[in-house]
Amino acid sequence: MQRIINALVQFRNPILYFFLLGFSLLFLSSRSSFHQNKIGELGFYFSSGLYKFSNSINQYFDLKEKNRILHQENTQLKALALKKNAPFIYDAYLGNPKRFPFKIRNANVIKNSLLNQRNYIIIDKGTEDGVQTEMGVITSNGILGIVKSVSKKYASVISLLHQDLKINVRFKHSDAFGSLVWKGKSPTEFSVEDIVSSAQLQLGDTIVTGGMSSYFPYGIPLGTITQLENDINSGFYMMTAELFENPSEVYAAYVIENKFKEEIDFLNKEVKP
Repeated sequence: MQRIINALVQFRNPILYFFLLGFSLLFLSSRSSFHQNKIGELGFYFSSGLYKFSNSINQYFDLKEKNRILHQENTQLKALALKKNAPFIYDAYLGNPKRFPFKIRNANVIKNSLLNQRNYIIIDKGTEDGVQTEMGVITSNGILGIVKSVSKKYASVISLLHQDLKINVRFKHSDAFGSLVWKGKSPTEFSVEDIVSSAQLQLGDTIVTGGMSSYFPYGIPLGTITQLENDINSGFYMMTAELFENPSEVYAAYVIENKFKEEIDFLNKEVKP
């Protein structure tokens, strides 16, 4: 109590000043319409600033929920975009609908390594969310990798930045097929291998997923050719591609489930010698 009294005595002049200022403003607002309007404008100015600040705080804390909703909406749009790029399996006159066996689930990247030659990613979806091993993982502008192992709530993904991972690709304006392989240096610089030299290609051509594996649908844009050399001795191109998106900077992803994967894998085992 003594400390409060000491503080009041120490700051008696500022306290008296603000008390008299408040009393004067109250007196003016009650006696003069002009001053009343001016004080109202001043109060509105400060209150609007306070409301704006409060709204910004609320929006900040609501940001996580809004991002979740946007991610769900993007998942639906991504499924429609992939389905649009999928080739027709049947002739149109047969009247069969376009077959698209892929189901999309959204996920968030919680760990993404890039300093090794064989990098892995952790996502926040597991068996409880329907994620299984050997499912493809894509991004909004490319692909991220293939699921390696799964727990109840998380999954480990073989990153595209893994020298042992080869992705089947083709070219947007060519029927040539090959494999996309990380060169182990820049996270966006890749080699494109096994492209025969008879293919009609040029710098700047777009690389897309080839659709010949059960991991990824056909037609996902990946990058463009930046270096192209025809090796006469081997009969294949020596080629470098630049990805549209840096895999090491991805935070939102989509897990792809191929509903026909088991059937495809069974047939692949049957035809092996």
